[in-house]
Amino acid sequence: MANVTIPNVNFVPEIWAQRALQALRANIVLARLVQRDSDYAAFTQGATLHIPVPGTFVSNTKAAGSNVTLQVPTDSRIDVTLNQHKEVTFLIEDILKVQSNQNLMDRYLTNAVIPLAEAIENYLFGLYASFTTTPIGAGATPITASTIRTARKTFNDNKAQKAGRSLIVTDGDEVSILGDAALASYFAFAKPETIQEGSIGRVYGIDVYQSQLVPFSTNNKNLAVAPDALILAMRGMPDSGAPGVDQMSVSDPVSGLALRQTVSYNANALGMQVTLDVLFGASMLRDKSGFVVLS
Repeated sequence: MANVTIPNVNFVPEIWAQRALQALRANIVLARLVQRDSDYAAFTQGATLHIPVPGTFVSNTKAAGSNVTLQVPTDSRIDVTLNQHKEVTFLIEDILKVQSNQNLMDRYLTNAVIPLAEAIENYLFGLYASFTTTPIGAGATPITASTIRTARKTFNDNKAQKAGRSLIVTDGDEVSILGDAALASYFAFAKPETIQEGSIGRVYGIDVYQSQLVPFSTNNKNLAVAPDALILAMRGMPDSGAPGVDQMSVSDPVSGLALRQTVSYNANALGMQVTLDVLFGASMLRDKSGFVVLS
């Protein structure tokens, strides 16, 4: 009987999976600013997660010699359906060449991961219509320092948590903020790196980020969020167990992102077939913690 060569014997799945996860983390904006819920456990598309939301507490006066007041808050839950399954599949003919060249590997993985990152971001941005707070700003009018101050007041009026307040804006609005006369001295003297790097950072207690995925419908729907405005749930997926197929799921404890990698030899194409896929769902978590900023 002739000897059989396993074409993918030199493939190191751990290296590829971890590099893919790092690339995914580097290409998201909104997903790292909201609540994340991830798990290594295997789930299937369509599964519904019941995520508990702790109830509120009140402070009580304690008199000398008396017991504390025990509170049993009424918890609620958010149901998140894992209804988004996205994949990118590509072929590598010379696996050893790619795997031995880190720059080349990163180019493959970055190009493959960007569509997955955009799918996650687009889904989260699409939840802007869930927020009931009246949008601030004005359509076809660039965001200015005054708009950001109004966003701060809206956060305060809605009693949104102060830590982690963020504003995600379009390319044009980023340029408008960078050139705003009211912020010129602040950028020049307090934050010169803003001028050097073109990165706005924190203004009026709000971290400002730029994204090319801000939705447009009649006008731009820039998004202001506190961390508890939205929740992104990601789960691992089951391995097929098929012979000759190498699968592994990885989860990032920093970003809460999770993806699965499937590798097999494609005899028709004479190369390694690599699939990266993600399973996720998202929902509004706290209505008053998010609102739209028009431009």
